[in-house]
Amino acid sequence: MVLKRVARLLELSSQLPFLVRSIFDPAIGWAAFILSPFEMGQTVVSHERGDCSPERLSPRVVMFSHFDRHGQVRDHTRYYIDALRAEGFDVVFVTNSRRLALPDLVWVRERSAHMVFRRNVGYDFAAWRDAMTVCGLPTPDTRFLLMANDSVYGPLRPLAPVFQRIDFDRADVWGATDSWQHRFHLQSFFIAFGPKALRDEAFGSFWGSVANVRSKWWVVNRYELRMTRFFIATGLRCKALWPYIEMIEVLREAAAQDSAKDINGEENPEQAAPPRSQRLCEPFAEAGRRNAARVLEIALRHVPLNPTADLWQVLIEQGCPFLKRELLRDNPSRVPGIAAWYSLVGRVDGSGRDVILRDLEQSLKNRSP
Repeated sequence: MVLKRVARLLELSSQLPFLVRSIFDPAIGWAAFILSPFEMGQTVVSHERGDCSPERLSPRVVMFSHFDRHGQVRDHTRYYIDALRAEGFDVVFVTNSRRLALPDLVWVRERSAHMVFRRNVGYDFAAWRDAMTVCGLPTPDTRFLLMANDSVYGPLRPLAPVFQRIDFDRADVWGATDSWQHRFHLQSFFIAFGPKALRDEAFGSFWGSVANVRSKWWVVNRYELRMTRFFIATGLRCKALWPYIEMIEVLREAAAQDSAKDINGEENPEQAAPPRSQRLCEPFAEAGRRNAARVLEIALRHVPLNPTADLWQVLIEQGCPFLKRELLRDNPSRVPGIAAWYSLVGRVDGSGRDVILRDLEQSLKNRSP
């Protein structure tokens, strides 16, 4: 009963003003951590082999973490899992939904090497921990272990070039993006571990420390933020495919080029007025320019931003195949110019855009995407 009340308080905290939450969330997080040893029963409800389960898992395995209140596996998740399978990954599907609706269960079973059903405690990190325990991972044969989840839309581009860029001779742990908010860390929606990391004692030590805490604040601060620095401190090399600093530099160079055009007078003020269609599109372009200026001004003060929110457009233009679902659904940081996603993603991948639209149609109420 106490744990349920703590969980309810955590849900209510998301509705509080930021300054109140900055005090409330850590307090509830610590309370949830202190109570975590008293979680009753096993977190894993059941597990089973999938229809495409081999005798033993291949050297390339993805641990895919999922949650849906109704036990559904939505189209954007199916799209992502099929893309991972096409790249030769055995899929270990771990859901925090306890159970799946029957049509969704059939779909997952047909594509999984193993399925793990668990209670929604500890979020993605506890789910990945439990799935590794159930499957006995990593095995001596495991060469590439990917942690992924359903928090993103994509891939908006083929994944083959992404995995070709992951070179375990250059780094032992790779993320799609990194962030400097609070402290440097790889963002946890896409984390790849190579052979050296998987054989290192630090790997088992970190995952053994993950507790069943009913607090997102705790999981983010103690696991996502801590994981990268923990591995770096033990000698493992951690890199991002699209580093925050490089994305800021891309934005700065683009702004410098635009400024040079203005100074050199490349725009002819006596030119005929642009057509109406172009004038209607201008507010979208202006919103993008305002966001770029805002990001650069904040970066100039060395205040870190969230790249998957504030730099979403730069990331896609630079080849990142993912777009955060939360950004389009909720836009919690109030990033301007989000409406341009439809045009930008359409230029990259029309089929991916259709998948996003279907999910937003289910998710949004009284709002347009």
